[in-house]
Amino acid sequence: MNRKSTAWAVALAVTASAFAATPAVASGGTAAAAPSRAELAEQVLADDGITLLDSHVGGQNDPESTAQRNIKDTSQGGAARTSPWSDVGVTKVELSTAMLRGMVSIGKDYRYRVTTVAGGDHSPTSYHYKGTAFDVDQIDGQAVNGSNPKVAKIKSACKSAGAVEILGPGDAGHDTHIHCAWNS
Repeated sequence: MNRKSTAWAVALAVTASAFAATPAVASGGTAAAAPSRAELAEQVLADDGITLLDSHVGGQNDPESTAQRNIKDTSQGGAARTSPWSDVGVTKVELSTAMLRGMVSIGKDYRYRVTTVAGGDHSPTSYHYKGTAFDVDQIDGQAVNGSNPKVAKIKSACKSAGAVEILGPGDAGHDTHIHCAWNS
């Protein structure tokens, strides 16, 4: 490997370290491909520390737009679906690879429950409708609330994973869950 490709590989490894993954360098000096959207969704599904709700917290019935279904559809190469009662109606969205990497990264240190990804009802311009946000209502089996000391740790983990919007107890409408969102 020449000096230029070595410097590039080192820069890539340093950049990737924020996501706790260092790309392998093949014998030809090229970095291995990053996991695809479907592969990242498969990693989320395979992590027994990440629980994905197969229902909606509001009690509405739309199994096609639950957190679990959004991730399963993505793992099969499809798009996630928003809910019929949402501000955008039923639409299909590609889930963000940055968000999926964040979910995988956080799952390495915490057991958590995801209540919604693209489905549910949110503000009209919500990151959820773009496929770039998820909500957590339990951390290591404990409810998210203002007295749970792990809330700050999950919020910090979301920030470290690149989230640009992080809300939770103390923020309007987020007393019982943490919301982590990425730009894309």
